Amino acid sequence: MRSISLKVTIWSVAALAISLAVFLLIAASVIGKSTIENLTQANQQLFRYALAVYHSDGSTGLSRYMQELNQPGGTQYSICDASGHDLETGEDHSELIRVSVGKERPHRGEHNRLTMGLRSDEGRYIWLATSVGPPAILFAPFYILLLVTVVVLYWLVTMYITRPVRQLASVVDCFGAGELTARANPRSNDEIGNLGRSFNAMAERIHTLLTTERQLLQDVSHELRSPLARLTFEAEMVRKTSDRDAAATRLRHEIERLSELVGTLIDMARAEGDPREVEIEALCLNDILLDTAEDCEVEAQAAGCSIDVIAIEETNLQGNTELLHRAIENVLRNAIRYAPPDSTVEMRLEHEKSWARITVRDYGPGIPEKLRERIFDPFFRADASRDEHTGGLGLGLAIARRAVRVHHGDITAANASPGALVTITLPLHSEVQ
Repeated sequence: MRSISLKVTIWSVAALAISLAVFLLIAASVIGKSTIENLTQANQQLFRYALAVYHSDGSTGLSRYMQELNQPGGTQYSICDASGHDLETGEDHSELIRVSVGKERPHRGEHNRLTMGLRSDEGRYIWLATSVGPPAILFAPFYILLLVTVVVLYWLVTMYITRPVRQLASVVDCFGAGELTARANPRSNDEIGNLGRSFNAMAERIHTLLTTERQLLQDVSHELRSPLARLTFEAEMVRKTSDRDAAATRLRHEIERLSELVGTLIDMARAEGDPREVEIEALCLNDILLDTAEDCEVEAQAAGCSIDVIAIEETNLQGNTELLHRAIENVLRNAIRYAPPDSTVEMRLEHEKSWARITVRDYGPGIPEKLRERIFDPFFRADASRDEHTGGLGLGLAIARRAVRVHHGDITAANASPGALVTITLPLHSEVQ
């Protein structure tokens, strides 16, 4: 069966039938026994009173009493002697007495007749009480109506339960067919609602990864076109030019730039890979900032600026040293590129409660308002006039953002008037997951 609704309905009705059968068994063993005992006591009283009438008024009085008891359509009573003959009519009930007297339950005979037989204490008289029970088919319409009602109710309940599952299955089919914007609409907080929200999170992640991958492939193809063209040109120049040393130097420079591009692309892929493969350790952010400033000192001197590190309190967290070092270094190098001569690039570390905040500020031209979010996109340069010879590949801040997000942090940029301010926020008590 492919329908969950049908499965749930069938199993629910089966469970109801089993429960009803168990209930009837218990009722037959408990309630039935109690009912038989009550009937036995009632018949014993009638039996004693009939004997009293018979002994006091004889056959005539007994006949009047039995006629009062034996009303049409009701239970029929008779009193017999030891041989089984009716004291009132003389009819022989010996066979009925044989199958009914001394039994735990009333004897069920033809035409659904139930007979209870009692023997007097001295054994001289026998009491028979015969009733006609209603035929079983009489209740068949009620049983059928009950069964149909239960089936309809269970079907409505299962349809209500499985409707979100069918909707989610439809969304999954659309998503699998390539409609990456398809999302579930969970309205409940139960397991199905949680499943819908989990699917939305997964779909959002897949959509982001695929979109990023497509954009990255487009950017890479665009960025590789220029260095490859120059390599072809330089290779031709090496063959034709007389100054082979200069041509070889330019060729080596182009190869180094291409190698740098490939290396940064690999770093981006690692940063976006499985976070569970990232090596986690206890680290000190103060040490990372000082090491980064030392690594960038030569570049800062070449640009005519200085680096000022402000980190008063020691700040520790769980993370990956290499990823965080690369993120902070890319932000710092980007600030140095735009820092004017004789200025200072300020790098400050603060922490409050469960968050650490790293800010890097330069006193350069700042960032245009409409470009503040785009500077973290791969291959984007805020200054379109800067090419890869003067402004890098446009991947530094993109790598920084990915490294920070691996640590469940965030990175933002703002204008500091003058200059730009980049802020990295990291949780102190959260491990990479």
